[in-house]
Amino acid sequence: MTPHPLAGTRVLITRDAERSAEWAEQVAALGMAPIILTCVRALPRIPDETRVALKDALRSAQWVLFTSARAVETVARAGVTLARGVRIAAVGNATADAVRQWSAAKPFVAHGGTSAALGDELLELWGAAVMGMQVVVIGVEGGRDDAERVLVRAGALVTRVDVYRTIAAAPAPHRRDLGREGIDAVLLASPSAVTGLLNQADVGADTRCFTIGPTTSAAARAAGLMVAGEAKTPNLEGLLEAMQCTIGA
Repeated sequence: MTPHPLAGTRVLITRDAERSAEWAEQVAALGMAPIILTCVRALPRIPDETRVALKDALRSAQWVLFTSARAVETVARAGVTLARGVRIAAVGNATADAVRQWSAAKPFVAHGGTSAALGDELLELWGAAVMGMQVVVIGVEGGRDDAERVLVRAGALVTRVDVYRTIAAAPAPHRRDLGREGIDAVLLASPSAVTGLLNQADVGADTRCFTIGPTTSAAARAAGLMVAGEAKTPNLEGLLEAMQCTIGA
């Protein structure tokens, strides 16, 4: 069997503990060496008032847009259900998989795999029916709003409800030296992960960071990190593709 082009690469995974473990398993299966440094933790954000706001918004919703798998999981844990006939859209395959595990609905998935692509593709799907379309967007606090901005400009009636937020890991008393650990690549999946990484590790100017999308890239560059590649789709597969173009070429 031909080894994967990235086999042997030492990859630092900076997500929350649960997601990092999932990614580490997939990375190790390809022959890479995953190293986990938990740089963020996710906090479900559904207090009573948010749950009420979400249920109120969903009463008149024709479409519900989920921006992440965690958003779906948070809503499912809160016991929120959708009325019969409400359509669901998802940013990316991971989010769509979470929808399928929670609901019998078949989600519309953006081929482009981004929030902006989802907005554009829904406009194409809806055509003139976008005017007055009742849409609820469910996501993370501070997350990208490309889809809703596109839809609002076209005449949709959009309500956004953020159901969780991410918090960067606190500064560590003893920071890790990534150069000394021989890290070949750092995977960053959110601006919070950028902050958490710098709170816990010394990152050299030549350390190659790979980001999950434009918002994370902007945060990494603002923090002085070298962004060696950005995922075309916001998932692990997109990150590995970006790594292969740089490291495995």
